[in-house]
Amino acid sequence: MRGIKKGTLYCARCTMGAIIGSMETQNNYLRELLTSSYDATIKENQIQISPEMLESYVRDMAQLLASEQQKDSVGEATYEDTYRSVFPPLYENEDFHELVEKTARFLDRSIVLIDLGFHVIDYSRQIKVTDALWIENVRRGYCTYEFIKAMNEMLPNEKLPKTSEAFFVTCPISDEVKLCSLLFYKKHPIGYMILLDNKRGIQPYHQQFLPRISKKLAKALRFHEEYSDLFLSASTEILTNLLNGNTIEEGEAMLLSKTLQMPGALKMFLFRGRFNTLHDVSYLRNQLHDFREPLHVFVYHNYVIAFIHAADETALMQELQDSPLTEQIYDVAGSNVFHDLSDIPRQYRLARTSFSLAAKLGRKEILHDWSDYEFFHILNECPDREKLRDYLHPALLILIDYDAQKDGQLLHTLKSYLRCGLRVKDTAADLFVHRNTLTYRLKKITELTGIDFEDITEIARLFRSIQILEFLG
Repeated sequence: MRGIKKGTLYCARCTMGAIIGSMETQNNYLRELLTSSYDATIKENQIQISPEMLESYVRDMAQLLASEQQKDSVGEATYEDTYRSVFPPLYENEDFHELVEKTARFLDRSIVLIDLGFHVIDYSRQIKVTDALWIENVRRGYCTYEFIKAMNEMLPNEKLPKTSEAFFVTCPISDEVKLCSLLFYKKHPIGYMILLDNKRGIQPYHQQFLPRISKKLAKALRFHEEYSDLFLSASTEILTNLLNGNTIEEGEAMLLSKTLQMPGALKMFLFRGRFNTLHDVSYLRNQLHDFREPLHVFVYHNYVIAFIHAADETALMQELQDSPLTEQIYDVAGSNVFHDLSDIPRQYRLARTSFSLAAKLGRKEILHDWSDYEFFHILNECPDREKLRDYLHPALLILIDYDAQKDGQLLHTLKSYLRCGLRVKDTAADLFVHRNTLTYRLKKITELTGIDFEDITEIARLFRSIQILEFLG
């Protein structure tokens, strides 16, 4: 008799594991097989077996493995044939939900499709979702924070594939394995296809066919009007590349022009939420997306950016004012009017500059439009701030002196009068004073300074001088 250490058969045991099942089942099966069919004796850490029986065992295992490999090969061919019959070339009238059901039946697992904003697009009904977390996701129509966090942890490290290649996502509070594949439109991701293992494991053919199916589903989505909003995600990807300083291709420019309905006069608005958590920024983006005016809304560097037709600005501000969303917004910056895609990065920088200038000037209003800040931007570029005092209208210095001596309100009155477009009624309401009081103050201002309120050039100079004074603090 010949003694052979247990470890000698470890590889055979592991190979058999693919055939038999769990490790405990493997051990019991091998123990019974060796003792009953090959006259082996098992004592603690050793298996005793004759050379002849060992040779017979190895030969039998080789034949068994060869047979299993042949079955796998036949299985792959069968899957391929089934795939071709289930997923023929897609046409415009193909029912998308039925494709999802076909996918679930072919893969024998439940399927959920989500967009890049983690909203549920569709899911399989016949093969039901069994994971408690994903049952809740489907019920609400969007993913829980835990899954979003798991995906976002992969994004900064570029762990997600650049193609439809299948990848696994683990989520601490989900008890099922998830195999995912990105949905692409013209090389731009528009969502995710998620296969849940229903606690039955992931099979090799799942990893083989999931990328191919996701490409077909992405193509099918394009033919359905109700899913057209998904393809705004492709525009978001292009805009992000543009704002990052990258050159976009001709086809990308055409897609973006279609999204923004160009040519036309556009404005860009940057929204800052009161909180910058992922949830709050996503919520703000989704709510603005439901407004009537925006052509496109997306998130970039914790700003929610909205593009609108310039003519729709008043309507947007009115809708925003009437919406409870104002409680979620800290402030908004508006760009200049522009007509060309290539101007988008510059308009973004101008809007951001409005935020910084508003903070410097101590402005508390919600809307900071570039037109209100462009002169301050010029002042900010002046290397010698004190020289700016040389450009102040002499009337302001006279009024400053008078107010200091008499504890007066003449300079404040002049500012309000100019801001209200020289309208007495509006100025009186702005200052909360009687019309006669305002008339007296304006007469006093004229007596002290000699200002001619009929002279447009002087009015313009006064207005700029007040801005210089505000800038200097």
